[in-house]
Parts: sequence; C-alpha cells; structure tokens
Amino acid sequence: MNSHRDMLAKPARRGDPRSRQENPQAYLLEHKARQLRLAELRKQEEQLAGVKPTPESYIKLADDYHALGLTKESDRLHHMAELVESGGQPLPSQPNPGLLSGTANPTMIAEMVQILSRTTLTGELLIDGQVEMFHVFFDHGQIINASSQSHTEGIVSFFMALRVACGTYQFCEKPVKTIKRLIQGSTDMLLLNAMHAADEEKSCKPAL
Repeated sequence: MNSHRDMLAKPARRGDPRSRQENPQAYLLEHKARQLRLAELRKQEEQLAGVKPTPESYIKLADDYHALGLTKESDRLHHMAELVESGGQPLPSQPNPGLLSGTANPTMIAEMVQILSRTTLTGELLIDGQVEMFHVFFDHGQIINASSQSHTEGIVSFFMALRVACGTYQFCEKPVKTIKRLIQGSTDMLLLNAMHAADEEKSCKPAL
C-alpha cells in the first residue's frame, strides 16, 4: 500500500518566533488555544480506543496532529493505522519504538515528553545537549524527577532540559525505584510553567 504519510498536507508555517517576546499575551492565548485543540484530539483518540477503529480514522487524527506541528504524534498514529490495516491490534499506550529517539530541540523534546506522559512506560529520557546531559525520569508515564550536570535536581533541571537547542534524545525503559520523586503535577501544567519561566527570564534580560 502507499505510505499514509504521503497523504499529509504540509503544515502551516508558524509565526515569527520573536512574537513571544514582542506580544507575550497573544502568544499565551495562542498556546492555550493549541492546548485545547490538543486535548480534543486526545479525547478523540481515547474514544477510538473504545470502538473498532479503521485505518482512515487514525489517518484523520494523524492529519490533525500534523497540522499542530506534532510530527512524532502524527507518525505514531500512522503506525497504528498500518497495524489496523494489516490486521494487527494497535496499543495506543505503547508508542512505536522508532519514535523514542531523535534529534533534540525544544519542540521535539516537549512533544516527546507529552507522548511519554500518555503511556505507562517507566524509564529515563536521556537528552544529550552536546554541552550538557539531562536525565528526565518517568514512572508509568508520570514525570517524577530530572537531573543534569550543572543545574539543581528536580524541576529546574527539567525546565532546562526543555531548552536544549541541539543534540539528541533517547528513551530507555528501566526501573526507577531508587529515583526520588521531586516533580509533581500534570505534564501540560509542567510544560506551561516551563514556558512561563523561559519568558520571564527573557523579559528580565536588558535589550541589546
């Protein structure tokens, strides 16, 4: 069969990244609208899991995720569509192993964190930022801690991991019983707080 990825439309180009600093209120409203749309797609996927899904239903969801710029999620839904078409049974909580590693940048790391938060996977997300290594620990899909070489363990290291501009990331399943739980809260709230922290830090810096 033809690859489902060929059916995707090219996503709309996002606005100038400087808009976050120039109009933070508008950026925040856009972010909230995007999060609401993402929540809608999550709910649709949960509803699909409760019925007998078709390849077309997963392709439609893949298109919607791609329109939000979530290419990893789009690839995951295409993988599930291919499983259904071949007669297999997709497991929504278990991402395709090929999606658990890739090139690191703030968008991809945040997306990977969201994907992992929707699984029951336990292990470590290792982010090699070339200059520094970051470790984010998950217990059944929940973020419990993060560490790095030069930042405080816990939420600070997690926030800084989300700012890695280049490098690679890889998730490895492993026990985390010996890892202290220093991070609480939902993934969406943690990501939103990270965005606020980054914006506040930039607003405090004097203009050049």
